Amino acid sequence: MKLIKKFLQTFIFVVLLAYPSYAQIDMEKIKELHAQIDIEKIKELYKEELLLYPNMLTDHFLDPEKANLVYFGLNAPGAANLNAVNAIFICDSTLLTTIEEKMINEAVAIYHFTDSCLMIVDYDTSIYDTTVIKLKQCNNFNGMLPVPNFEFCLELPLPIEFYKKATIYVLGAERGKFLDEDLLWSRGVKLPDEWKNGYTKGVVISGNIVAYWLEVW
Repeated sequence: MKLIKKFLQTFIFVVLLAYPSYAQIDMEKIKELHAQIDIEKIKELYKEELLLYPNMLTDHFLDPEKANLVYFGLNAPGAANLNAVNAIFICDSTLLTTIEEKMINEAVAIYHFTDSCLMIVDYDTSIYDTTVIKLKQCNNFNGMLPVPNFEFCLELPLPIEFYKKATIYVLGAERGKFLDEDLLWSRGVKLPDEWKNGYTKGVVISGNIVAYWLEVW
């Protein structure tokens, strides 16, 4: 999995460098680059790895046959401190419209990277030391739902415009234990005690880039 993840990081790096205006990425160029790797194998791996988690946690992830998968990162349950799945797709305008409409209808909370602060899982200011955007943790989480620290996005060469234009759709976030006890992190994720265990899942849309997340702790 680490090799696949690293390769896809290189892949999206090439794609974004080829198209500095990320909202205008050419689908034909994506197809040419896909032809250079075994993308079908990666798609199958993507589908198989999602099955490691309960369906209610991963049912929002996009079918890789519907769009261009350019990034996939996964921590198998219990394999790391934070159980996480991330995927980034580049979509055509028709699919993008469908996804946006679905997100608006199903989101339980909507945020933006430009918000003054967020409720961030495993927040660490050092993550943002050298990044194009600085996210801040709220002091008061009243009425808020948790989102990732988005380190998986920040590790990629996404331009500042991605963050300025993005909408963050939280599709689910609940307190409690959603994996077996021995698969959960016992040290907490720097949130209030009532969120010692829980999950967050959702989608980020910016231009024609759509990023999916799941985090379980």
